Amino acid sequence: MIDAVMEKEGKFLQLPDGRKISYREQGLPKQSATRSLLVLHGLGSSRLASMPGVSEDLLKEMGVRLIAIDRPGYGLSTPNPQQSFSTAAADIANIADILELGERIWLLGYSCGGAYCWGAARYIPERIAGIAMWAPAGNYWWKDFTDTQRKAAMAEITIGSRLMFLLVRQVPQWMVYAYVRHVVVRTVGARWVASAKKQLSPPDQHNLAANGSSGLMFRDSIESAKQDGFGMAQDLQLLTGDWGFGLSDVQRVYHGPLHIWQGDQDWLVPISLQRLIKKRIPDLVHLHELLGEGHLSPFCFNDKVHRDTLSVMFSKTRDSNEVSLTNVNKALENTPQIKTWTKRRLGRNCQGRAPHQHSAGDST
Repeated sequence: MIDAVMEKEGKFLQLPDGRKISYREQGLPKQSATRSLLVLHGLGSSRLASMPGVSEDLLKEMGVRLIAIDRPGYGLSTPNPQQSFSTAAADIANIADILELGERIWLLGYSCGGAYCWGAARYIPERIAGIAMWAPAGNYWWKDFTDTQRKAAMAEITIGSRLMFLLVRQVPQWMVYAYVRHVVVRTVGARWVASAKKQLSPPDQHNLAANGSSGLMFRDSIESAKQDGFGMAQDLQLLTGDWGFGLSDVQRVYHGPLHIWQGDQDWLVPISLQRLIKKRIPDLVHLHELLGEGHLSPFCFNDKVHRDTLSVMFSKTRDSNEVSLTNVNKALENTPQIKTWTKRRLGRNCQGRAPHQHSAGDST
């Protein structure tokens, strides 16, 4: 086990192959937390986003230790030129071990971070207690979809996003990296926020104008590009390529909780994509449709959705030090003394009583 080390610019941990992962920690410390949540950010984002605007009081109330990482090639984390969805899943398992998050952890993936949640469900299902995803990116070219379904879903995203996806699939890898480094990276900060205010849906525009979302986006986009946009370029390549697995592969190996929250006014990730996924693997996916919401508005500085997400995620989990009352009752019922008492009690109650007849003192 390699301990996390502190460096001047933030917290870091070192993976077995020597790469460093930068992270931020929120909520309860390891010693007192009862649940661990690892957050995976979206494209053009970083560890700074985490659960945007989440209340520390809420995390502590839920007993949560939250870890938000810079994915490889983003922020301060070392790039992995050989990254795939399977290697990213292995990184998640190593991070959980190094930070002592537990044998099984919860994942929260926002936007592009959701793609890596799908990868974790496929490649390390035994390490995942459950998955929550906010407006998760999916693979429009999954073989689980027909051409008609794919085209209909892509028609709902912005023209710029659609052209970008189609272009990345056609050009050499070096060209994608050069474009991101010399064009996209130059827009981070003020231009990035201004573009979002013009191109995103009205609920998202309102969200950027009404609270701290625009300030966080400004800082977060700058932080995301500190590796010259390597992580962004790599995401675009992986998102539009062959993921190495399909939805049916996930369903075959992962059987834990999987929740998706999606706004119906999201112009970056269409709700039709999540409906297709739900239709394809209905027994696995729990889809929460958010009417009148976009890509940012439900999740950024929205205490209600933060609380709802954590409540749904942890509603059926039990702390390791909690004792199940049901199990205690079952254990007591199986002791000889309780069995004898119960038999005598039932015998007295049944004397002189006709079938299906209740005494006045009985409960119904």
